[in-house]
Amino acid sequence: MKGTITGKLVIEIKGKGSRSEGPVYWIIPSDEYKDRWEQIIVRKEGLLWQEDPNLHGFVDQEVEIYGDIIETRTSITMDYIEVKEKN
Repeated sequence: MKGTITGKLVIEIKGKGSRSEGPVYWIIPSDEYKDRWEQIIVRKEGLLWQEDPNLHGFVDQEVEIYGDIIETRTSITMDYIEVKEKN
């Protein structure tokens, strides 16, 4: 399902000290998703150890992310199409 999620984009480095060390992007929702989820993983474009150039410029900012939302009973993930600063 395509949709928009609004919140703060954060980054976490996973796999420290390994060959696959790299960033994982999360959004802490501030819209209707905040009642169900504390954080939502945003799948990046590129290789595991690379920063996503589209997402990285928005880290620690309030953003609107548009894309495919994959929500199950136990998890939620977003394959983003567009990210922009929240107005």
